[in-house]
Amino acid sequence: MDKNRKWLFVLLVLVGAALMFAGWFMPWWTIDVEGFATDVVQIRPWGLCICEQMGDFAILMKGAELPAFFAPFMWSFLGLCVVALLVGIVIKEASVKIGKLTLKWSQILVGGVGLAYIVMAIVAAVFASYRMGTAFGAPLQGRAFIDMGDPLIAYVDTRLLPGYYVLYAAGLTLLLVGIFRDKIINKTEN
Repeated sequence: MDKNRKWLFVLLVLVGAALMFAGWFMPWWTIDVEGFATDVVQIRPWGLCICEQMGDFAILMKGAELPAFFAPFMWSFLGLCVVALLVGIVIKEASVKIGKLTLKWSQILVGGVGLAYIVMAIVAAVFASYRMGTAFGAPLQGRAFIDMGDPLIAYVDTRLLPGYYVLYAAGLTLLLVGIFRDKIINKTEN
C-alpha cells in the first residue's frame, strides 16, 4: 500500500468535509415577498432565520418555527459526522464482516456520513415542502399568492439555494470515497 495513496484518501475525505461545512453554513432555502423584502425567511440546518425587516410582523411566522430540540439535535448531528470522519481517517485496517461482504470501518464511517448527508437533504426538502404547503400554501420552489393579513398580502417567490445542493455534493463525495476506499489507497486482496 502506497503511503501517498493513503494521503489521497485523507485529502478526498477532507474535500468532502469541506463541502459538508460549506453546505452547513450556507442557507438552504429562502422566500422573497414581492414589494416587502427579499430573503424574508431562510432555512438553515439549525432552523429558520427571519430577516430584521419583518420586525413586528415576525409574529405572522408563528407555527412555522421548528421545535426547541431541533437546533441542538442538528448541531449534535454535525458533531457526530465530524467525529465519524476523523475516526474514519485515522482507523487502520479494522474491518467488519456483514454476510459475505467484508468492509473496513473507515469505509463504513466515511460512506455512512455521506449517506446520512444525502438522507438529511432529502428529509429537509420533504419537511420544508410540507410545512410551506400547510402553513402558507406556498410551494418549495416557485411563485404563490399568500394572504397573511395586511401588509403581507402579496406574491412570494420561494427557492432552494446553492447551500442545499452543496449537501448532495458533500454526501455523494463522502459516499463514493467510502465505497472506493480500497481502490483509492490501492489495497489489493491477498
